[in-house]
Amino acid sequence: MALQVAPSSILVGSHVWVEDPDVAWIDGEVKEVKGEEITVDSTSGKTIVAKTSNVYPKDPEFPSCGVDDMTRLAYLHEPGVLQNLKCRYDINEIYTYTGNILIAVNPFRRLPHLYSNHMMEQYKGAAFGELSPHPFAVADASYRHMINEGISQSILVSGESGAGKTESTKMLMRYLAYMGGRVSKAEERSVEQKVLESNPVLEAFGNAKTVRNNNSSRFGKFVEIQFDPRGQISGAAIRTYLLERSRVCQVSDPERNYHCFYMLCAAPPEEVEKYKLGNPRTFHYLNQSNCYELDGVDSSKEYLLTKRAMDVVGISQGEQDGIFRVVAAILHLGNIEFKKGQEVDSAEPKDDKSRFHLKTAAELLMCNEKALEDSLCKRVMVTRDESITKSLDPVSAALSRDALAKIVYSKLFDWLVDKINVSISQDPESKSLIGVLDIYGFESFKTNSFEQFCINLTNEKLQQHFNQHVFKMEQEEYKKEEIDWSYIEFIDNQDILDLIEKKPGGIIALLDEACMFPRSTHETFAQKLYQTFKDNKRFSKPKLSRTDFTICHYAGDVTYQTELFLDKNKDYVVSEHQALLNASECSFVSSLFPPLPEESSKTTKFSSIGSSFKQQLQALLETLSATEPHYIRCVKPNNALKPGIFENQNVLQQLRCGGVMEAIRISCAGFPSRKSFREFVARFSLLAPEVLSKRNNYTEVTASKKILEKSKLSGYQIGKTKVFLRAGQMAELDALRTEILGRSASLIQRKVRTYLCRKRYILLRLSAIQIQALCRGQVARHQYEEMRREAAALNIQKHLRKFLARKAYKILYFSAVSIQTGMRGMIARSELLSRKQTRAATVIQSHCQRFLANRRYLRLKKAAITTQCAWRARVARKELRKLRMAARETGALQEAKTKLEKEVEELTWRLQLEKRTRVDLEESKKQESARFESTLQKMQLEFEESKKKETARFESILQKKELEFEESKKQESERFESTLHKMQLEFEESKKQESERFESTFHKMQVEFEESKKQESERFESTTQKMQLEFEESKKQERARFESTLHRKELQFQQLQFELQKLQLEFEESKKQERETLESTLHKKELEFQESKKQERATFESTLYKKELEFQELQVEFQKMQLELEETKELLIKEREAAKKIAEQVSAVQEIPVIDDELVNKLTAENEQLKALGSSLEQKINETERKYEETNKLSEERLKQGLEAESKIVELKTEMQRLEKKILDMGAEDQKPQQQAMPSAPSTNMSEVTSAEIPVVDDESMNKPTVIEDESMNKHTVIEDESMNKPTVIDDESMNKLTAENEQLKILDMGAEDQKPQQQAMPSSLSTTMSEVTSAEIPVIDNESMNKPTVIDDESMNKLTAEKEQLKILDMGAEDQKPQQQAMPSSLSTTMSEVTSAEIPVIDNESMNKPTVIDDESINRLTAENEQLKALVSTLEQKINETERKYEETKKLSDERLKQTLEAESKIIELKTTVQRLEEKILDMETDQKSQQQALLSTPSRKMPEPLENGHHAQLSSGPSTRLGREDSKLRRSQTEKQQPESVDDLLKCVAQNIGFSQEKPVAAFTIYKCLLHWKSFEAEKTSVFDRLIEVMGSALEDQDNNDHMAYWLSNTSSLLFLLQRSLKASGSMQKPPSGASFFARMTKSFRSSSANLQAGVLSQVEAKYPALLFKQQLSAYVEKIYGIIRDNLKKNLSPLISGCIQVPRISKGAAFQKCEGLQGYHSPAGLWQSIIECLNKMMGTLKDNFVPPILVQNIFTQTFAYINVQLFNSLLLRRECCTFSNGEYVKSGLAELELWCAEADVEYVGPSWDELKHTRQAVGFLVINQKSKISFDEISKDLCSALSVQQLYRVCTLYRDDNYNTQSVSPDVLAHMKELMSDDTEDDGGSSFLLEDDISIPFTMEDISNCHQVKEFASVRPAEELMTDPAFQFLQD
Repeated sequence: MALQVAPSSILVGSHVWVEDPDVAWIDGEVKEVKGEEITVDSTSGKTIVAKTSNVYPKDPEFPSCGVDDMTRLAYLHEPGVLQNLKCRYDINEIYTYTGNILIAVNPFRRLPHLYSNHMMEQYKGAAFGELSPHPFAVADASYRHMINEGISQSILVSGESGAGKTESTKMLMRYLAYMGGRVSKAEERSVEQKVLESNPVLEAFGNAKTVRNNNSSRFGKFVEIQFDPRGQISGAAIRTYLLERSRVCQVSDPERNYHCFYMLCAAPPEEVEKYKLGNPRTFHYLNQSNCYELDGVDSSKEYLLTKRAMDVVGISQGEQDGIFRVVAAILHLGNIEFKKGQEVDSAEPKDDKSRFHLKTAAELLMCNEKALEDSLCKRVMVTRDESITKSLDPVSAALSRDALAKIVYSKLFDWLVDKINVSISQDPESKSLIGVLDIYGFESFKTNSFEQFCINLTNEKLQQHFNQHVFKMEQEEYKKEEIDWSYIEFIDNQDILDLIEKKPGGIIALLDEACMFPRSTHETFAQKLYQTFKDNKRFSKPKLSRTDFTICHYAGDVTYQTELFLDKNKDYVVSEHQALLNASECSFVSSLFPPLPEESSKTTKFSSIGSSFKQQLQALLETLSATEPHYIRCVKPNNALKPGIFENQNVLQQLRCGGVMEAIRISCAGFPSRKSFREFVARFSLLAPEVLSKRNNYTEVTASKKILEKSKLSGYQIGKTKVFLRAGQMAELDALRTEILGRSASLIQRKVRTYLCRKRYILLRLSAIQIQALCRGQVARHQYEEMRREAAALNIQKHLRKFLARKAYKILYFSAVSIQTGMRGMIARSELLSRKQTRAATVIQSHCQRFLANRRYLRLKKAAITTQCAWRARVARKELRKLRMAARETGALQEAKTKLEKEVEELTWRLQLEKRTRVDLEESKKQESARFESTLQKMQLEFEESKKKETARFESILQKKELEFEESKKQESERFESTLHKMQLEFEESKKQESERFESTFHKMQVEFEESKKQESERFESTTQKMQLEFEESKKQERARFESTLHRKELQFQQLQFELQKLQLEFEESKKQERETLESTLHKKELEFQESKKQERATFESTLYKKELEFQELQVEFQKMQLELEETKELLIKEREAAKKIAEQVSAVQEIPVIDDELVNKLTAENEQLKALGSSLEQKINETERKYEETNKLSEERLKQGLEAESKIVELKTEMQRLEKKILDMGAEDQKPQQQAMPSAPSTNMSEVTSAEIPVVDDESMNKPTVIEDESMNKHTVIEDESMNKPTVIDDESMNKLTAENEQLKILDMGAEDQKPQQQAMPSSLSTTMSEVTSAEIPVIDNESMNKPTVIDDESMNKLTAEKEQLKILDMGAEDQKPQQQAMPSSLSTTMSEVTSAEIPVIDNESMNKPTVIDDESINRLTAENEQLKALVSTLEQKINETERKYEETKKLSDERLKQTLEAESKIIELKTTVQRLEEKILDMETDQKSQQQALLSTPSRKMPEPLENGHHAQLSSGPSTRLGREDSKLRRSQTEKQQPESVDDLLKCVAQNIGFSQEKPVAAFTIYKCLLHWKSFEAEKTSVFDRLIEVMGSALEDQDNNDHMAYWLSNTSSLLFLLQRSLKASGSMQKPPSGASFFARMTKSFRSSSANLQAGVLSQVEAKYPALLFKQQLSAYVEKIYGIIRDNLKKNLSPLISGCIQVPRISKGAAFQKCEGLQGYHSPAGLWQSIIECLNKMMGTLKDNFVPPILVQNIFTQTFAYINVQLFNSLLLRRECCTFSNGEYVKSGLAELELWCAEADVEYVGPSWDELKHTRQAVGFLVINQKSKISFDEISKDLCSALSVQQLYRVCTLYRDDNYNTQSVSPDVLAHMKELMSDDTEDDGGSSFLLEDDISIPFTMEDISNCHQVKEFASVRPAEELMTDPAFQFLQD
């Protein structure tokens, strides 16, 4: 087949391809050309003579490893294609492109590295042709086109049996499932899984062994994979074509039947017995061939795999049983043999064996045995009138048996396909699909039957579709390049299709016609074909056969045998078989044969397989036409099915059958040779050398045009990116290029010969010159010897004179040095002495001043403490006297019960105002004190800071000046010495020069004198005298000049000494000035501080005085209010007495009888209604009061809780005050060494201070009411600064008074609400109530509580006072609701008294029915009663409203009390923490003092403090701990849990923001840890804190693209995880503390026990519960997740840069020309590496700024460098343009940048990152090395590329191309050795992937994080400043 026109003229020396009968094509070199005949010396050693038309040119620059796309071949013809496939096959490159067509050569070995998931990831999204050819690239291209363009795709896989179609289809399915697979639910198979799992089922029932393939598909399969709009697989469908049914009954040796038969025979024994099977050799359908087993295939395992696949696709166990029943029945049917029956032309089973198989088949099919026998041996002929039964002879019966077996197997296969389709579930709404067609290839055997005829028809149809597609692609290529093209005609195979399938008159139509006639035979059919197609050029009749026919297909001629055409074309179902199997008791069998329609059941209807197949084929082509096709052509390299064998003839035939050569022929009809501009210019620039000149400024396009113009070609086209050449034009260009190269070779030879001749001439000339030089040298050496002797004499004289002069100079030099040394030593010693004196004086002054200041401070402190103690004792005694006086007055108040109410009210109001005033005063005092103290501390700190700064600055300036002085002094000294030395050297040099000049002059004069002595003796003497005079004169002048110079230098030295002394004086002066300035500044600062202190004190005193004045005004107002209260009470008493009198008068009124029955009845009825209304209102009031009581009770309980909390606060504050005093006393002890001999002094002082602050109440005064005078309030209080920060001290009596007042007001409120006049009749009840109020007012305090100071903060007092105000307001509101008695008549008061006392008159029914005589007075009474009832109703309504209002207010008050209780509990926790801290501080101080007071502590003088009054002792340390320890367990649970909600919210709100770092540690993590530790969250069984923290962290991960944000959280989470790891331990690992131990004792013990391992105050070992351990696990997961996010972000940022580096070989070539228009925006390739460095620097800076642990940073960059290594190294293995010498140099330069970056970065952050690039470094090192062909395999594998595997080395060596120097790769021996090792490795490990995979694992453990931190690093970390100002987070300050 002439694919490309051979060149018209072939030169001698050209390389060509010549036909060869053995290897198809063989290459050689042209030796002789004689006209049309040429002589070629082939590479095999043969000499071949061939015609020019049968010879094709060979590309001498063809790469040794071939090209990926055969359209890039220089010569597109058969031998070029064959050579390219063979070269690639030899290096295991089994895939090659031909345009968009993929050619796959079966390697007959496992190559799993080509099909791994990593390989699929590489091809995902890659442009077609960018990577090496692969089925994944075809699948990805089809998937991308479908997604982007919305057009359905199809992939056609074709090839002959054994070419690997099925495997290629599997790979396509795998990739499509990988791209479009959706996540399925648990235990549910996805659609793609079901499609993939359906392959084993279809292979078991549709595949068989053939001559050419062990697993040949004997059916065509088209898989439609349906996708939803999102690109995910939503459904699938499988279509099958032309199952080879004849194989069921007929098998030729050495083939096999379908796999399922052999699998079933190898099933487990119980199933074999069930189906009555056995060895395959015993069955007729299987023993026709001697092949029963396949190498490497275990049928029993395949059977189990097939059953498992059936389970996957949804075939139930019952259906599987039915399937295998049918398969077993077919085998038994095949063993039924027939013999002649008793009747004529009848048949019956041959023997008992046949009857056994008949019975077994009937049992398996569950049908009647007799009916089955009749269906096989008889036929029923249906006529119009009757049915005739006809017996069949044995041959016909056997044919009927085979027909039944084939139809049953065909129905079974169709059912399997339908079942799989139903299981896969198609998507009817899908609009996009990808179809994968796995169809049989063109077949041509020795015997070709009907199956081969249909198969070849299919391939003819597909070839027509393929040709149209290829031609369309060519046209699109031309349009894309915008070149001029005309319509290209190509031979269409439509005439063959018409020959086969045309109606009428086609072969299939004639075959159907012959099948419909009963008497037609294959002979008549053949004769019919001969007659019909005798004139058709595609049809022919073989000479030696009468029934065969030959068709000329596109792939060659095929001869078909017609013997079985008619039988195989018939597709009708025998009615007896249909009826028999439809009536089967097995539902599965009956479902295979559903009942036929009535008209078809009466007669046997003919159906043609050929027609049905033609319809299926047409439908398939319509589907393919509606899709965009892609082609994969599978090629089998040899018939032996062995690896490593490439048979040229076999492959060439398959290429022709697969249409590849047809596609190449279509390309040759247009422009077969096409080269990119860059490649074209690189190859043919020799034809126009001027295009390479930089001056001409040619682009690649203009350079290509210039070359073509000079070549004088025509018909070519210039596209946008390529040059298109006609057939043969490439050969012409190569011929011109060869001619130019030949001329260049001649020119080079001429130049070389010239060079050699000139070289010989130069050598002779140099020899002559050397001989001459030797002779002249000998003469010169004699002369030189004489001159050397003279020079030696002169040199001896010179050195002698020099020695004498130097000796004199050294004497002078050492004298000067000695004098200078003595002077400098004396000066230095005096300076040192002065500095020592100054320093000693400074030390003495500082110690003296410190001693004086310390002594003055101690005196002031002692005086202040003494004054405070005395003043507090005086105040306490005065207060005690007041309390005693008040107690005496209590008895008088108790005796006067009538005045008790007035006194109670008076005391209540007075106490309220007084307490309010005291609270205001204490609050103002506290605020002023705090402000003054803070101002004082601030000023002290500022003063200390400024003092330190000034001192440090002065010392630094002083040191700097001293250093400058020393440096300048040293420099001046060195400069002077160097100057002096220089002058001495100059003097010696000048002296030496003058001496030499004199001696030389003298010598010359002596020589002249000797020469002219004889002639001019007289003139000589005169001249000698003159010269002596001149010598003396010059000698004098030189000496005078030297002395002047020396004098000048001495003057300069003296001047320098003077300047040095001046500088020293200036330095001393500046030093004094600086010192004076500093002292003045310090003095000013001290004055300013004292002045500001005075101002602050004056301001404080004035403010205090104003507050006292305001307090006096409040007292006056309080007295006024008392007077108004007394007047109000008197008016109230008067009103009550008036009401009593009116009630008595009303009861004494006489009744006047008046008769008016109607009026009486009316009034009585109205009164009854009003009573009913009143009773209902009373019920409502009772219900409302009940609610009020419940709410009030709840409020009381909450108040009780608040009071308990306040009492606990009091205890804690008392304990804290005691501990603070103890610390102060202990500090005072440290500062007073002279008091160490008095150990009892601290105790005494302590007791004095305590007694001064604690009011002492005796037993007698406990029963008396408290009376507080105003005298103490008006006196000026002197408060020392130190006491301003102490809490207000109030005894329990005041606390109880407030509580009692609240109770009293509540009782009064209830009394005002009830407004019951019964109190008038019950004086005893009133007295009791008042006494209760009075007793509630008097506090009862036990002796123990009197001895303890009660500390109540101002906030608690304000709350209690506010509560009392609310109760009073309620009381006043109740009083306001009373009727105004002055404005109301006396009857209204009477009504109220009567209604309240329930004295309403009741009239019985009998009296109402009798005529009653009632006077007017009675009527008036009824009317009044009516009015009273109405008033009562209105009053009750008002009371309801008022009660509801009080209920709401009480509820509100209860809520406020609850809030106060929670706040009090929070204060308790804070105080407990403070007390704990103080106790620990005391313990530490006691430990420090232990060494100093060891002798004192050992004596018995240290005893318990003296007992206080009432026999109680002051407990210093154990009391509070004991009291608090009893309630510790409750407080930990209740109070902490109640405190947490608001605190947790504040914490989460704070840590959700970026609050920065402290001491290079994250503040948020440390704050969270401290809060969780303080709240005991780690020990809680249930808590929501951890879940909320996890939510905050989860919300923080939403902004994953922000690396700074992610790094911040990585630092926080890792640090928090470290803290948890060091603190938490599993439950049960710690010992429980003793039950009797207090809370603080246990805390102290835990702190002491953990101090050996943990830093105090930083970490604490806690017993973690499940929530804490779960939180730790979640935190670990978040650390790993954030780490992965940062790592992936860095990879994502680097990915486009690395891709740019990989694309550089494609973009940056053609450097000799200017960049094309498409590359104008392209930046320098070196900029990509710089961008990578910048990206790495940016990430490094981000991680460092956020203080991410170095171990995490190191792992991030290690994995990033591994990612860079994977991308670069895989590009070398996958992209041919990357595996070049120039790209190796480019990548090497980039690696040098990365190495420099690693060297400059910190090792702790980078680590072994550079080592991760070892694969790329070694591969690049191999690319840029020279003389690769001389390197052995051991040198490569052990020295150069030790990290690379053999497969990787082989890949690099075969892909390597030197685009700079055109050097060769490694030697063929090395490649052969690598190939041999690869084969061994493949057998051992199955062939691992040669590509590197990116590591996405987490490379660190939690232990690594724990080891990268140290506990001491967190010791100085400060918590969040935002929270430290919050009172709820005061514990963070500890």
